[in-house]
Amino acid sequence: MILAIDAGNYETKFYDGRQLRAFPSLIGEYRDRNLKQQHGEFDFEWEYDGQRGFAGTLALHESECADSQKGESKAHPDARLRVLLALHQFGDGVEHQIIVGQPISTHQETEKAAIKEMLCGRHEVIVNGKRKVIVIRRCEVAAEGVTAGLLVPGGGLIRVIDVGSGTVNFGTLIDRRFNDRGSFTLGTGMETLRSVKPADFARQIALRALARGWKANDTVYLCGGGAGAVLDALRAYFPGIRMIEGDPEYANVKAFYLIARKVYG
Repeated sequence: MILAIDAGNYETKFYDGRQLRAFPSLIGEYRDRNLKQQHGEFDFEWEYDGQRGFAGTLALHESECADSQKGESKAHPDARLRVLLALHQFGDGVEHQIIVGQPISTHQETEKAAIKEMLCGRHEVIVNGKRKVIVIRRCEVAAEGVTAGLLVPGGGLIRVIDVGSGTVNFGTLIDRRFNDRGSFTLGTGMETLRSVKPADFARQIALRALARGWKANDTVYLCGGGAGAVLDALRAYFPGIRMIEGDPEYANVKAFYLIARKVYG
């Protein structure tokens, strides 16, 4: 099966060309419960590699140490578990070829190799008592943010700001080719700030982009889960800024799927 997974810090998103699904990325500790209440559609009690815990809405309500590992890399066990939960819950069949994401700042060969090594191969996962064998035959790693620019029709200079919970990715495409010089990452996001208003965060985002050579009259598109919160404030710096068409929250995973179709056929 060919599919895309955006294992974000706030939500994990899954797309196989037909169904578009998302669940909270929270992971928490396991404990025995006397009261087994259903808290949401994405209550996950998981077992993997000798470990056991809660995830999704179950972790939110029943784990005392529920959290989501953030940062500028997805080469860590939390991201692997998010991917495996998505495959267990939504993937058809046993074998998969997938595309996942990585922030622009760490979209490097060593980091990508680490992600592929931790994901490729055979995994045995139990979620809510249901055991599944998952085999990831191939995995490629796309750059977050800039890849979403592939959803924008036409050529020329395109800028993309991807506002996430843990990072903000700034992407530049020139005639639909990724441009490294104009692409970078801000290592803070909507959930890493304390007592900061969206307008203040938008100012930081804009000033970082302008300092790296972006111009006020550039064609700028916005996506990511935090896009709506900063859009109006960003217009003071980029008057023509607009949302990527469709649901901007799912822009990355939809773009990953475009790449998956091209890479895997």
